[in-house]
Amino acid sequence: MLINSILLALSSSLDSLGIGITYGIKNMKISKISRLILFTISCFVSFSSILLGDFINNFISNSFANLIGCSVLVFIGVSMIFKSISNSNNVKNNYYDFNNSNLIDPKEAIALGFALSLDSLGIGISYSLTDSTSFLFPIFIGIFQVAFLNLGIFISKKIKNISNIPDFVCSLISGMLLILFGIFRLF
Repeated sequence: MLINSILLALSSSLDSLGIGITYGIKNMKISKISRLILFTISCFVSFSSILLGDFINNFISNSFANLIGCSVLVFIGVSMIFKSISNSNNVKNNYYDFNNSNLIDPKEAIALGFALSLDSLGIGISYSLTDSTSFLFPIFIGIFQVAFLNLGIFISKKIKNISNIPDFVCSLISGMLLILFGIFRLF
């Protein structure tokens, strides 16, 4: 169960790596308080999703809940792949730097935190429907989202040619991992 929590948290946090790379390329910074806000929002949304999934689980059978949970994970994975492919040609202008200061302040971190946590909301509900609830999952989500964001910034500062890698690659990998996880949990 711990391995499943870690793998799902990694999968749902990979988008943060792409955003971190973009921030590093654009020399954008994230304040320490903004990183704490991102961590807190990620944990809160993930924890809420697990509670919601557990609540739904009380009203349906375990096998049906497992089927729904796995199906939703596969659906989220497929939609992430389609979204990443359709957005591959779109250029994102400010990546939540609304005031164009090259610094993600606390207000902007709130918006970014909720945007990064949208996938983990569905994943958390689906995960708990598969009767695999782990309350470490939200902590892993928060840690991995902030870690991947920092790693992306670090990588892009060390290797400036990384800008040739399309931003959508992390979303594509994340979607594939969710599909595989959903199929694996079904059997």
